[in-house]
Amino acid sequence: MTSPRRAIDAVHVYVLLTAASARAQMQYRASFLTNCVTDFLGLLSDFIPIYFLMRRFDGLQGWSLGEVALLYGMVGVSWGVAELTFRGFEQFGQYLVAGELDRWLLRPRGVLLQIASSHFEPHRVGRIFQALLVLGVSVAWLRLSPPALAWVSVGVVGGTLLFSGIVMFAAGTQFWTLGQTSELQNMLTYGGAAALSYPISIYDAWFRRILTFGVPLAFVNYYPALAALGRTGQTGLEPFLPWLSPVVCGVVAVAGAAFFHRGLGRYESTGS
Repeated sequence: MTSPRRAIDAVHVYVLLTAASARAQMQYRASFLTNCVTDFLGLLSDFIPIYFLMRRFDGLQGWSLGEVALLYGMVGVSWGVAELTFRGFEQFGQYLVAGELDRWLLRPRGVLLQIASSHFEPHRVGRIFQALLVLGVSVAWLRLSPPALAWVSVGVVGGTLLFSGIVMFAAGTQFWTLGQTSELQNMLTYGGAAALSYPISIYDAWFRRILTFGVPLAFVNYYPALAALGRTGQTGLEPFLPWLSPVVCGVVAVAGAAFFHRGLGRYESTGS
């Protein structure tokens, strides 16, 4: 089977597995809807302090409420999609200790595919809807042009790849630590998404360098947003940085998958 056909087949199997999981959870519709609404309102409450902060001080280092909402929506959608589709990797440490990996290795499907679909939680679409709402309102408010919308799309797609790479990398570390790095993953994903809800220009120089050259989270929304808003020349940054966003995010995704496979190569069966 050629690589394109193999990729299409993997996507098809992933859809079938997650659809089966969704149907099983939808048997309890009241619980599903309650979780969706809870996720939506809980995450919306995260944006309310930003709204009042921006209204109270009439901006944040030259960033308007609409522009900060754009940053918030971009990173929210990126992390929401990555969390929904790669949720199984967040729980991988538990599966590894319980011996679930042995069962997956015996099946005629890729391990990455099985892990990604192993803990599908459809109610987490509430996070995506909430971020899309904020993003849609900000786009309409700012009246972004088609080229600007293209930059927003680049940031959202790239951010999804980057966060997916992070969770796969963190899952790979479990082969050495057996669950002891879960907090590091949460810091880079949930903590990173929270930090990127604001322009990174408000942080100290050392932290900005970490977000750009260390863990390149700034390429998720900050640099694409600068290009979308036509602000790259006003910040003193190199104008080519936004163009690196899809490259950097793609590299992180590939590196995360490669590191996980390296850990998988050293795995020894639990013997159970």
